[in-house]
Amino acid sequence: MTKKLTAITLATSLILGSFYFNNSISHAETKQDLRNIQEQRKDVKEDLSKADKQVTDLMSEIEDLNKEIERVNQSLQEKQETIEETERDIKNSIKDIRILQDEIKELEADIQKRQEILKDRIASYQKSGGSMSYLEVIFGAQSFSDFISRVSLVSTITESDATLIENLKTDIHKVAEKKKLALEKLNELNEMKAKQEETLAQINGEKRKNEQHRVLLEKKQQALIALIGELKSEDKNLASLEKEVKHNIEAQAAEKALRTKREAERKRNETKARSVKEAVAKGNESEEKTQENDDKKTFTVTATAYTLESAGGSGTTYTGIDLKENPNAKVIAVDPSVIPLGSIVHVEGYGYAIAGDIGSAINGNKIDVYVPTEQAAMKWGVRTVKVTIQ
Repeated sequence: MTKKLTAITLATSLILGSFYFNNSISHAETKQDLRNIQEQRKDVKEDLSKADKQVTDLMSEIEDLNKEIERVNQSLQEKQETIEETERDIKNSIKDIRILQDEIKELEADIQKRQEILKDRIASYQKSGGSMSYLEVIFGAQSFSDFISRVSLVSTITESDATLIENLKTDIHKVAEKKKLALEKLNELNEMKAKQEETLAQINGEKRKNEQHRVLLEKKQQALIALIGELKSEDKNLASLEKEVKHNIEAQAAEKALRTKREAERKRNETKARSVKEAVAKGNESEEKTQENDDKKTFTVTATAYTLESAGGSGTTYTGIDLKENPNAKVIAVDPSVIPLGSIVHVEGYGYAIAGDIGSAINGNKIDVYVPTEQAAMKWGVRTVKVTIQ
């Protein structure tokens, strides 16, 4: 799209440059130029439509991303509550471990005291004549637990010694249990911490990913908005250029039409001048003759009227006009020696008529006008009218 825009801009610049280079746009503003500009506008509008659609799609994508960010933030809030709870559990576990460690220390101290007491009793027993085998059994132990077991096997042990040994066994067992419990809690603590760190890493990863996506979309949106601005500006420039080209083409057409009109008018004037000149040349020769002919064409006659019935004929005039088929025909009966048959004659009060009939009573300056009804004939009567032969 950017390449296309660059090409369009370059082409427009070239057109503008060529138009103004000759200090006259009309030199380049042909219909082909107009078609080129319109084609460029079409391309720009297509690019603009595509860009608008991309912006719409991008806005939808941004909206979806905002929803995803909102979801992640909500999840983060929920996870934060879990993390806070885990932190409390961790603190409690550490507290429990410390308590266990304190209890273990106390038990081990008690065991140490009881062990010393037991050793003292054994030493006292030895001084009072105890068996060497007893000492060998006791002091041959490899560990404290083994020592307790060996002492328990000696049948000569006193009742108080037996109680002491039993308490030692119990405390040793408690120490082992508490150590085990402390280790378990420590493992739980490590698991909770690892889970917490994993959750935080996951959420932070999603946040970074969404933020990167958001930045990318915003850059893309800004680029599209900038492109749309360029395309609109380009379309505006082309529209202005198109309007100017159309205006100049119309002006050229109007100027051409005016030249054609003036040329035609000039030719008509020349023709008219020739005609007038010829008419003037012939005017003097034919003036008297024309005047005489004009005097002969217009004269006064006595006019009566007749109908198809009053004539008593076949309904067809002397020249073949069928009055039955043409009841409203304008026909007059004349003396052919005065008005030639077939002539078109204007009769005052009757109109233009054809000299198409004759009559035995029609002689000299006398005519008979045909009318369709007896009433019209009576209304006409006998008149003196002026006639003009055309």
